[in-house]
Amino acid sequence: MLAAATMLAACGNNATDSALTPAASSAAAPGPSTAATPTSIGTFPSTAPRPATRSASDYVPPPTGEWEAADATATGWSPPGLDRVVQLVGSSNSRTFLMLSGGRILAEHYFGGTTADTLQDIASVQKSVTSTLVGIAVEKGAIALSDPVSKYLPEPWSNARPDEEGSITVKHLLTMTSGLNPDTLKKDVDPGTKWVYNTAAYQRLRPVLEAATKQDINSLSRAWMFDTIGISSAAKWAPRPAIAKSATDATGEAEWGLSLTARDMGRFGLLSQRRGQWYTTSVVRAEWYDEAWAPTETKRDYGYLWWLMGKGGLGEKGAPKDLVAGLGAQDQKIYVVPSLDLVIARQGLAAKEVSETSSDFDALLLKAISAARS
Repeated sequence: MLAAATMLAACGNNATDSALTPAASSAAAPGPSTAATPTSIGTFPSTAPRPATRSASDYVPPPTGEWEAADATATGWSPPGLDRVVQLVGSSNSRTFLMLSGGRILAEHYFGGTTADTLQDIASVQKSVTSTLVGIAVEKGAIALSDPVSKYLPEPWSNARPDEEGSITVKHLLTMTSGLNPDTLKKDVDPGTKWVYNTAAYQRLRPVLEAATKQDINSLSRAWMFDTIGISSAAKWAPRPAIAKSATDATGEAEWGLSLTARDMGRFGLLSQRRGQWYTTSVVRAEWYDEAWAPTETKRDYGYLWWLMGKGGLGEKGAPKDLVAGLGAQDQKIYVVPSLDLVIARQGLAAKEVSETSSDFDALLLKAISAARS
């Protein structure tokens, strides 16, 4: 039996709800840590250099059944250090925590009655999933990043004038540079000139994908990605409940959430670490990540709906330069670190949240992970 998968009691965790609380669906940016962070995260001794394009023979978890376990010592980790990581996570309102090394389980823990089958709205981590779906659509020729959003959505799809909407492209939505006000969805500035975290504008990518492919979001996600990488059958996109803080935007359109298990998040993170390759299947071309993980002109630590954490303040504090992440409100997160062959997923309630737009938990967690490298 895989010891890392043993169910644990809540380590100081008082989270008992079975779903993300309404506050977690806030449109505010869940960006990398900016407040009360350690002055230094530490150093991350890397594994031996690995090729940018990974071999198709690299391990991936089976669609069902148990995953292989990683040998902590053999893969450069300290078992006592990993225990301290789990203690930090368990005392920080976490519900699930998963670490993968080479696709194998390095640590897996559940808190407060959750299990490997527990689904949770992953908040804005979904944006990185959407980024990948857009990449597939581009590869299939269904969408071009330079296409105006109005090519796919009937006007008005925002509260801007039709001529103003006509200059907003798919790429502007991917890079948070639509120029729309996140609260009113009216034009503030010209598209492409200013980075403003805007969940309401981002949410237009779902109907864009649906219009371009003539499929609903769940069907195309299954066909293009979810079934190939083994995402659980219960995982789904759905409108957020009416009680949620940001259930609708300024035009009255419903905002959608994506509910995944911890292992689902791990699978998506592993697909991303492998640059779109899942065993012998190419889900999305590797070159997509060259674009998606490149700094935008308006923000150095943001790509195509991915946080480039190693290129921002945390990188200056010692985080791996290639650390990228999908981040969501209340500290939902997927870390991907290709140089360490590492994927991390965390779900729960707010761990160390200072405000809706900043949390020191990223730095605290990365510091503990750094210390666990042997």
